[in-house]
Amino acid sequence: MNTKVESLKKIYLFQKLNQDELLHIAEKIREVHLPPRNVLYDMGEDAESMYIVKYGTLQISTSTSHGDDVNLITLGEGDHFGELPFFDDEKRSAKVEAKENSELYELRYADLHEMFSKNKEMELKFYKEVTHYYIRRLRKLTHDLAYARELRKRFA
Repeated sequence: MNTKVESLKKIYLFQKLNQDELLHIAEKIREVHLPPRNVLYDMGEDAESMYIVKYGTLQISTSTSHGDDVNLITLGEGDHFGELPFFDDEKRSAKVEAKENSELYELRYADLHEMFSKNKEMELKFYKEVTHYYIRRLRKLTHDLAYARELRKRFA
């Protein structure tokens, strides 16, 4: 049993891929060890890879215009991050720091582009899953925003 393939199967981006497609991605993945309190990347840095958490805990944060840190989310086993610049070619929008010893799978954007140029069906599956995921996130964000506005009205 390939542990990389098993990890990939848990990630929404890869759930619709067949075994051969998963094996192909698994061949491209590189393992990265990140000790506690080490920063993987920071806001504004160039981006070349996305990551999947094999084990450990990572904190994703950003800063306000006043320099205050804002913790966005804590990630653990099976979570992924760093995929946004793959889609929009922008720089990193957050900082990622290990809270404990963490092992990550790194998947370079160049490898994804290469695989997709050779397998359009694989690319279509990937983008379809991404679309569904971001639609769910947008719906949740819309709900949360409406709730926040309602609270603001009540307590204003």
